[in-house]
Amino acid sequence: MTFFYSIPIIRPLLLLLQNLLFFIRYYKVIRVKVKNYGLPILSVAKNSKIEVGNNLTLISSSYFSEPGINHPVIIRTLSENALIKIGNNVGISGGGICAAQKVTIGNDVMFGANAFVSDNDFHPIDPRNRRNSNENIKTKPVIIEDNVFIGMNSLVLKGVKIGKNSVIAAGSIVTSDIPENTIAAGIPAKVISKIEQTIS
Repeated sequence: MTFFYSIPIIRPLLLLLQNLLFFIRYYKVIRVKVKNYGLPILSVAKNSKIEVGNNLTLISSSYFSEPGINHPVIIRTLSENALIKIGNNVGISGGGICAAQKVTIGNDVMFGANAFVSDNDFHPIDPRNRRNSNENIKTKPVIIEDNVFIGMNSLVLKGVKIGKNSVIAAGSIVTSDIPENTIAAGIPAKVISKIEQTIS
């Protein structure tokens, strides 16, 4: 597919077709126009919801991402009553969002290549049936406030709140809350500096 994207005459037609296919497949789930560069993966559990604001951009092909991506964007609810809520002007490059309970993404949030957010552990901690059991999987809602930038290859884990305007450095794993107007980095991510010029 990357080869065809590189042909100027074919690229806009291919993107038009992919966006049309996405709209037809998911119009009952996402009722607003989404800008797709490559085809993402959406999976919606019964009686769960994905709510999307205006101007969502999903980059699912490395051709359109400078550092490249590991896989298409994945947006997935895992259980009944789960909710993924995405604000306006959000961009996601590869990576994605999985919710068993609730993930809230504010306005103007940027996901660097392969950045991923999850509100759950996917598997129980108990080793006796960890591989096959869906029981006792820990979940806790995630909130990412407006104008946050989550750097490339970062993970945001369950129960985390990231305050507005903050930056998560590339390769970080966020396991606890990050205050607004700060830069956090590391495993686990810790605040390393403040952002002086902020948007209110």
